[in-house]
Amino acid sequence: MQEKIKKLFVSNWSLKASALILAVLVWAVISGREKTYSEKTLKIPVEITHVSPSLEVVNLQPEEAHVSLKGSANLIAKMRPESMAIKIDLKNITESGKLNYFAEDYLKIPDGIQIISLHPKMIEVYVEEFNTKEIPVKIRFRGQLKKNLKMKEYKIIPDRVTIIGYKSQLSDITAVFTEEVDLNEIEASQKRKVALKQARNILKFRDRRDVDLMLEIENLAAKSK
Repeated sequence: MQEKIKKLFVSNWSLKASALILAVLVWAVISGREKTYSEKTLKIPVEITHVSPSLEVVNLQPEEAHVSLKGSANLIAKMRPESMAIKIDLKNITESGKLNYFAEDYLKIPDGIQIISLHPKMIEVYVEEFNTKEIPVKIRFRGQLKKNLKMKEYKIIPDRVTIIGYKSQLSDITAVFTEEVDLNEIEASQKRKVALKQARNILKFRDRRDVDLMLEIENLAAKSK
């Protein structure tokens, strides 16, 4: 029995030695790779999450950041920009304002990776609060009625509408105007729909985008007969 065991170890010793050497070399290469350090610079996106329905992000600076990383070669090779997005949570923000955040606080880096540099260090987020305001409607006329016609009265229905806009800008808006009504085309009393004009600071009309215009026109020529 002992003789058989001895033969088992002695036979093909050169082949076994070669296999052992190869295994050692493979281990050395893998081990060397794991211990080799590498650097990588990535352009990563800045993302805003959980924005209140009553707010809008009107300015974000910057929209991406540059980060340089250092770590083992195999870890660095796995780093991808999309998996490292700087995600800023606004769930507790309810009012307009300019907000500043340190980018590093929102950058998640795996263990074993070191940040060499990050630019910029500060993220600026400006949010505006939406608000509503009820204001009067004013008709815009152009041209003039024919000589034999006279406008006795006109009425706007409704004469007030509700607009939606940024809270900081609504205070300057005192009225909303309609698209122009061409008096040259008016022949008699009538009811017509007139579109509301979208001003720069008006983001949206809440209930409607037009009004009814009631025109009472008097024909002077017919009256004189």
